[in-house]
Amino acid sequence: PPPPPPPQAGRTDAGGADSTAMCFTEQDRPPTPENIRRFRKSYTGAPGMRVKHWGAERDEAPRPGDFVFGVRGEKDAGVEHLLGGHLEPTTMQAYQMMRAEMCYETSKVEVLGKTLDRKYQWPDNVKDDPNFRFGVPGAGDTEPAIEVVFPPDAPSLQTTAEQVAMYKRSHGAYEPGEQRKRNYTWDRIGEGIDPGTHSFGGTSAIDYKQGVAKALNPDLEYESKVKPTQFVPRTVADFHQVRADDLGKVRNLGLGDHKLPADHIYGMSTQKFNDWGAKECLGGNYSIEEQMPDPDLGRSLRRGCAPDHVLTSDRVFGVPCVRSDIPPPKRSSVADSKNYGNEPGVKALIYPQTFAQRGVYEEDFLEGHARDALCDICTSSGMVESKERFDELFARARAMYGASEDDMLSVDAIRRALYQEVMAE
Repeated sequence: PPPPPPPQAGRTDAGGADSTAMCFTEQDRPPTPENIRRFRKSYTGAPGMRVKHWGAERDEAPRPGDFVFGVRGEKDAGVEHLLGGHLEPTTMQAYQMMRAEMCYETSKVEVLGKTLDRKYQWPDNVKDDPNFRFGVPGAGDTEPAIEVVFPPDAPSLQTTAEQVAMYKRSHGAYEPGEQRKRNYTWDRIGEGIDPGTHSFGGTSAIDYKQGVAKALNPDLEYESKVKPTQFVPRTVADFHQVRADDLGKVRNLGLGDHKLPADHIYGMSTQKFNDWGAKECLGGNYSIEEQMPDPDLGRSLRRGCAPDHVLTSDRVFGVPCVRSDIPPPKRSSVADSKNYGNEPGVKALIYPQTFAQRGVYEEDFLEGHARDALCDICTSSGMVESKERFDELFARARAMYGASEDDMLSVDAIRRALYQEVMAE
């Protein structure tokens, strides 16, 4: 049989704990025990965690996890009520609001924009004299109000020198800018010290000025304000240029002179193309040429389809999207997709009219009706209480608009007559 191989030299590690991979592998730190975790600042200061005192960490929550503050809203409060609350009320809504406020006495007595009339019976000398003033005149016109409220000669404001000294000692009540006196015996120290003129501390034998400026700019040490030229070996100058840190200059790392401009920026830009940011997406950044309509809008650019004088003129071919040039049909049809200019726009969709949800629009209030039909509408809607009340408002509205007995009036005319009657009261 062949002889056994010779043993390997050195020492082997079967576990691989000292390998290069293990040296570059970061070991996980042992976790903090649960019984002392709540006492550490790193646990209470974790991101997104509510800070609690360690004594109340294990206490039961005062409220369940699904607890929500506030009250639930009403189911009947739809989107139209939320969007329509900030709109300016119409004439009908203003009248209804006014009628609802008429039950309060303050709405009649304290009218908005008018002085409150308390029904006082003033004497004739008060009403006839325009310069009448209540009260009695003061002792003098030059007496300021602060002396009336806080008289300087009041006994409570008179203090003695003993009281002032006592308050300085107990409360430190010194006057603004007053020097604090601790009653030191300066005359017993040496030849006597005058605290008003004496300066404490020592003086320097060398009169050195502009120390901070010279530390920042060493050239100020010299009379010529420029450091004199010194001849040194080239090796010393090169070593100083590489190893020294000059104030306000980048350190020379020995990479050579790349001859780059002063405004050169290293690295790669994150914006590879002329992409839009959040500002352009919200406000737009179109040029004037991009905002112009397409050149073939309403006309043909194809040569030979029409005479040259037609193609070069301002004539526009086709029909508009909103057909306001033709009268709309008397009855609208589902199969008719044309817009005749009588459909609501974007503003009407965002801010709908008050009664649009019920199929009633503002033009319906201006539509004329016969007297019997108008009476039926007003009494059924609750605008008037009875037929006799409607006859009074109808006569007032007819006088306002100068209409005859056979002329038709609108609901808006009755509303205006009712509003005029209320304002007259």
